Amino acid sequence: MGSTDIFKKPFDDGTKTKLEIYKNYLKEWLPVFLAKKEIIWKNIQIFDFCAGQGKDVEGTLGSPLITLQELNNWSENILRNKLAVKVILNEPEINLFDFLKPLVSEFTKPEIYNTDLFNEDFQIVFNRYYDSMQNSANLLFIDQSGVKLITNEVFNKIISLKQTDFLFFISSSFIKRFGDSEEFTKYLKLNKTDIENISYYHIHKAVLEYYRSLIPITKEYYLAPFSIKKGSNIYGLIFGTNHTLGMEKFLSVCWRIDKQRGEANFDIDKENIIPERPTLFDDYNIPNKRQLFEKELKENILNKKLQSDIDIYLFTLNSGFLFKDTNKVLSDLKNKIQFDFKLITSNIHKIRSPSPIKIK
Repeated sequence: MGSTDIFKKPFDDGTKTKLEIYKNYLKEWLPVFLAKKEIIWKNIQIFDFCAGQGKDVEGTLGSPLITLQELNNWSENILRNKLAVKVILNEPEINLFDFLKPLVSEFTKPEIYNTDLFNEDFQIVFNRYYDSMQNSANLLFIDQSGVKLITNEVFNKIISLKQTDFLFFISSSFIKRFGDSEEFTKYLKLNKTDIENISYYHIHKAVLEYYRSLIPITKEYYLAPFSIKKGSNIYGLIFGTNHTLGMEKFLSVCWRIDKQRGEANFDIDKENIIPERPTLFDDYNIPNKRQLFEKELKENILNKKLQSDIDIYLFTLNSGFLFKDTNKVLSDLKNKIQFDFKLITSNIHKIRSPSPIKIK
């Protein structure tokens, strides 16, 4: 996804999947801050640090123009609520920047929000705006980055912000091939043995776990992956948020794309499950990921490791599943457990206090 050549031909399916995820999450993210009756954040910033050329040869919009187009749909809300909205676009490659610049002018509504456009290194722009991020709601989109941009220092700075969601991409294929080179070990502390023992299809899950290990134990923060196959290469998207609502919305976007596992645009576990043509044996029609989740959830409830509704719903989010999946397990256990709370499908943050689960 880091090649200038992608703009000389139509976006491939992998790039379209990436843009679909970004667009659909942006659709979920914007109303949280622009459509609420009670506005919490008056300052809102959207960052696209590797913005690209803006669109492909067929006119399909890239991430910066998707951002502006979606934001334009909320013009009335921005004005009515007197919100200070800013879009920060950065494209490090000058030839792409020159193509993007007039398109940004065409799409931007300067009377509604501000747009800042740069042709600089990521770190320069990130540092320039970091102080402002601490007093605003932020969405960070970091494409074409490998792992060299999201260093330990940058990651820790991002997760320390009050209201910031991010999406960034890594090349799982290149990490698998060159993971022991200085280029990668300089930024990502995974050793060669770790990488060699991981399936080519699952390498970016190890990267996710590495970043997860950087989160302080006392800090509430959520990460989720999505894998995208582009030709012979695999790219890993990593999403991060400090709020359960952000995690709910991102997982919903992923499950709409991958109805089997919610984590890839291909058969990541190579299970060859075809929903339209189920086998005669039910177990072969259910992905191992779901079977494992349901098994672990049941065991953790019955072993009293998860003792309340909040416990089990947080376990669900961290496992990459939706609340409807948890509700199915609770229904299956109705003869073994007792609880007084209502089953939910969203908005875990609205639960004011935990409700206990009792073993019969």
